[in-house]
Amino acid sequence: MPYRRKAAIGINILLLLAVLTFIFSHSLADRAASTEESMQLLAILSRLIKGLTEHMLRKLAHFSEFAALGFFTIHLCHVCRKLHLHAMVHSLFFGLLCALTDESLQLLNDRSAQVSDVWIDFSGVCCGVLFFLLLLVLHRLWKKHLHNRQSSR
Repeated sequence: MPYRRKAAIGINILLLLAVLTFIFSHSLADRAASTEESMQLLAILSRLIKGLTEHMLRKLAHFSEFAALGFFTIHLCHVCRKLHLHAMVHSLFFGLLCALTDESLQLLNDRSAQVSDVWIDFSGVCCGVLFFLLLLVLHRLWKKHLHNRQSSR
């Protein structure tokens, strides 16, 4: 395996671990710490986004962090040259397992676990996977377009 591909795999695994650490560390925060962090971020973002509530911010955070998880999971499959339907299903299942773990961890710190949050998390994973696949298709079309332009000269 070429060094460049090994490096890409290693970097991608580190990014995946960083996202998982971020997700699970926030799940392990107690209710007061979680609320304080949300309120600080809300104070900043509410200037940019009128009508943003703490509830909306929390749901958006769930979606965004799991979208990153889905993106890096499917990207790892791509750099390992295992991008096929089976790998996509595994990526989605991994994301769902992480979403269930995330909600379960919240029960350890006097917080509630919400089925709706699992759905939001899983939707984020699906969107992250789809976003990566869209970028991949656009990249391949661009390369094909450039190749056709060079061939016609």
